[in-house]
Amino acid sequence: MSQTSPPTVVYQNVSPRSNPVLKGLLIVLLLLSLAANVVLLVALAGTVSLKSGFMPSDQMEMRIVRHGSPDQIALVHISGLVDGGMVKSVAAQLRAIDRDTAIKAVVLRVDSPGGGVTDADEIYHALQRIRSDGKPIVISMGALDASGGYYISMAGQQLFAEPTSIVGSIGVMMPGFQVTDLMKKIGVTPEFLTSSAAVWKEAGSPFSDYTPAVKAYLIAMLNTDAARFINIVQTGRSTHLKVPITQVANGKIWAAPQALKLGLVDHIGYLSAAYHAAAKLAGIYNPTVVEFHRPASLLDLIHAQAAAGRPEMQLSPHLIYDLVKPRVEYLYIQ
Repeated sequence: MSQTSPPTVVYQNVSPRSNPVLKGLLIVLLLLSLAANVVLLVALAGTVSLKSGFMPSDQMEMRIVRHGSPDQIALVHISGLVDGGMVKSVAAQLRAIDRDTAIKAVVLRVDSPGGGVTDADEIYHALQRIRSDGKPIVISMGALDASGGYYISMAGQQLFAEPTSIVGSIGVMMPGFQVTDLMKKIGVTPEFLTSSAAVWKEAGSPFSDYTPAVKAYLIAMLNTDAARFINIVQTGRSTHLKVPITQVANGKIWAAPQALKLGLVDHIGYLSAAYHAAAKLAGIYNPTVVEFHRPASLLDLIHAQAAAGRPEMQLSPHLIYDLVKPRVEYLYIQ
C-alpha cells in the first residue's frame, strides 16, 4: 500500500515593499496616528490656554485665601530677592487689583533682604499708584524686612512687624570682588582699552584696581541713591519716626521691639492684624482675602520639564556678566 506524501505548504514572505496594498494601509495608519497626536496636542494647549497657556502675560488668576463679605482685600507677597522678575510679577498683580472694583485695600506681605535699587523703586512707585487710586496699603512683615524690602514698605500707611521680625538696613551697597592680585600671581595681566576721554570706564570692574580715586567716585554715586532712600523713609514715616533720620539711616538692623521704639514700624502684630487694619482703613467689615498669580503656561511647563532633564549648571556669557558687573543695591547681607 503506497503512502501519499502530505501537501506542501508554501509560505510567502509578505512585506510592505512587496505588497503595495499593505504598504498603503500602513501609511494611512501612520497618518491617522500623527493626526490623532496633533489633535491631542491642540486639545492640551487649548485646555491650558483657557487657564493661562497662551494668554497675555498680564492675565492673572485669583485665589481666595479667606472667605468673608463681598468686599475684598488683596494679599501681595514681596518674598526673597527683589529683582526684575519680581517687578514684573508684582506689577501684573497690581494691575489686576487696580481693575477689580471689589478689592478695597491691599496687604503687602514683605519677607525680603531687598535687592536692586531700580527694582525696589519700581515696585514702590507701582504701589504708590494703587494708593493714589484710593486703595489703602498695609504692610505685614515676615522674618526680614530689610533694605530694598523696607524701601518698598514705605508705600504702606501702617506697618506691622511680627515679634521676631528684623527691620531696617537703610543704605546702599555695591557688592563685588577684586581679583587683580590673584591674576598677577598666575601671570595674567588684564588690559582694558577705552576711548581717550572715558578714563572712568572700567571703574568698579573686578579686574581693575580700586584706587582711592575710584572708591571716592563710586561712593559718591552710592550716596546719591542713599539720599533717595532716606527721603523715601522720611516721606513714608513722616511724623512716625521718634529719632532723627541719621540714627536709623546707617545700615543697622533692629529687632521688632527696637524698630517700634524708633518709629520704623507702627505695631507688633501678625498677618491677621494687618488684615483688620486694612479693612478699617477701607471702611469695610470681614472682607474676603484674595491673591493673584499668573498660572503656568504650556510653554512654562515645557521649559520646566526640559530644565528638569538637565539640572547641571551651564556657564554662559550672561552668567559671567552677572557675576562681574557692578550692581548698586538696596540689599542686606548677613
